[in-house]
Amino acid sequence: MKLKNMTSSRETYKVDSASTNDYKVYRRRWFLLATLFVLNISNAMAWLAFAPVAYKAAEFYTDPPSLDTINWLSVVFMITGIPCGIVATWLIDTVGLRFSVILSAWLNGIGCVIRVISAIDGIAPSAKLPLVFTGQIVAALAQPFVLFAPTKLSALWFKEDQRAISNMLATTGNPLGMMIANIISPILTNKPTDMLYMLAIQCIPAGVAVIMATFGWWSSLPPSPPSSSADAESQPFLVGLKALARNRRYYLLAWAIGGGIALFSVLTTLLSQILCPWGYTDTYVGVACGSALIGAGFVGSAIAGVIVDKTKRFTEVTKVCYALAVVALIVFAVMHNQANQWVVLTCMCGLFGFFSLPVYPIGNELAVETTYPVGEATSSGIVFMSGQLQGLILILLLQSIGTNLDPKPTTDQCTSENLGDIPVQDMSVPVYVMAGYGGLIVLIYTIFFRTEYKRLLADKCKKDSEDSLEKNMDNAAYIQENETDQVEKF
Repeated sequence: MKLKNMTSSRETYKVDSASTNDYKVYRRRWFLLATLFVLNISNAMAWLAFAPVAYKAAEFYTDPPSLDTINWLSVVFMITGIPCGIVATWLIDTVGLRFSVILSAWLNGIGCVIRVISAIDGIAPSAKLPLVFTGQIVAALAQPFVLFAPTKLSALWFKEDQRAISNMLATTGNPLGMMIANIISPILTNKPTDMLYMLAIQCIPAGVAVIMATFGWWSSLPPSPPSSSADAESQPFLVGLKALARNRRYYLLAWAIGGGIALFSVLTTLLSQILCPWGYTDTYVGVACGSALIGAGFVGSAIAGVIVDKTKRFTEVTKVCYALAVVALIVFAVMHNQANQWVVLTCMCGLFGFFSLPVYPIGNELAVETTYPVGEATSSGIVFMSGQLQGLILILLLQSIGTNLDPKPTTDQCTSENLGDIPVQDMSVPVYVMAGYGGLIVLIYTIFFRTEYKRLLADKCKKDSEDSLEKNMDNAAYIQENETDQVEKF
């Protein structure tokens, strides 16, 4: 009897020891990541579809042509993102990823279809503008879900040494969509009447995202967690909000990372209007500057993601990237209103993208580390909402301080083919304000932000505890085996 009990006890130790280290990853996580990637591309294309062809869009949708009205097609994404962001954080952290991603895919798809309808021949001219705004708003409702989900997906489906790179891959679908919009919008819209063709082409990735999300996203959680922190339960939504309200470090982080999001969004939204008075065409802005801005950003994000996954130096990487991005922005501000600076401006856009794009996905991971165990969508979502609010304020401010150029400069490329009598603005002062604001953020963030990495610490403590438990189990099993041998000999 004694021998049987000891054997049973030894078997129990082995089962418990196995269960404490039963963390797995599944290949399906890459399909889920690809779904978010495509969804981010499509939603970003919807966001910035009109910015590279603002003057042509003004001629097509407004009478008399109004550039400010067209700029609001991008601004509605920022306005909608703030109240909708609160709902998105709650749904992702409480209801789950599956429902949230499918909902966002359909919202984005429906919004893109409504935009196409707005450009169909036969639609009453008075209905075109309300329809395109309706489509933009519906697509904008999807944006918080699309941008908050990558952090949650990384936390629930990926290992500790893959979280930053997976977050980066999903999130950078958003700037890739911006780059595609910057390239194809000018190419597809040679004249205002080409608007339907452009919007129809941009519906394709939206449809792909709907199919991938609806038929490929089977569950919010993997069968087994990939890490101990993924196995732990996040704080309830309201409890998490209260914890964030008491976290002073998070206030600074949300303002700084949100400011980086705002600067990037504002520059990409207004880039064509900033450069066109000085001889730079929509095609150059979209293909050269836009591609350099976001293409280099992909390279920078990939490098930064690998560095962070290997070193876990979230704070240091964001500070260095932020500072160098602002340096590039300052040089761009100094050179943007000089003619024939094609190479310099392209290089500055590339450097700004290379260093600024990594700040957002790594900043999201840093937000989770700073606020753990607050829900990932909650902590990263408020960072995004901070960026939307700052971006909205900046766009409204910068538009108000731009000055009309009268007479138009001989280098003017803002109204190709003399499309309408739209005032051309000198955006030099607004660009200087952007660069100054970026410098202020970098200075304060670099000097004052310090934090501990709570999620990594929790993973380490759990691992040390499991290793210690496993060692104790092995020792106990060894002692029992010796006792059994002595009993048998006796």
